Amino acid sequence: MLGGSWVQGLEARGWASSRELLQRQAQEAAATQLGLKEPPSHCLVHLHKHCIPQYTLGHWRKLESAAHFLAARRLPLTLAGASYEGVAVNDCIESGRQAAARALGLELDR
Repeated sequence: MLGGSWVQGLEARGWASSRELLQRQAQEAAATQLGLKEPPSHCLVHLHKHCIPQYTLGHWRKLESAAHFLAARRLPLTLAGASYEGVAVNDCIESGRQAAARALGLELDR
């Protein structure tokens, strides 16, 4: 998966993405990061713009404010998932693990 806000910045300056360019970038990244020597036997490139969720400016302050609000009122509510502390699958799993621990009153190592 390639993309994010940096692509929007490039496009605003006139950069046009192509399937060939994205395929080449992905293959170069796989070769570098995974040590792959041979090109893939098959490659599909799908361009999905605006599909990677990104938090808005001030997200962390809003999250902190919500946490203080819940704690001050001792509300039995836990916030977890992609909307709060990370959009990747591993972030969501960790968010759920921490939320469960908080609900049970347990301390977790990070």
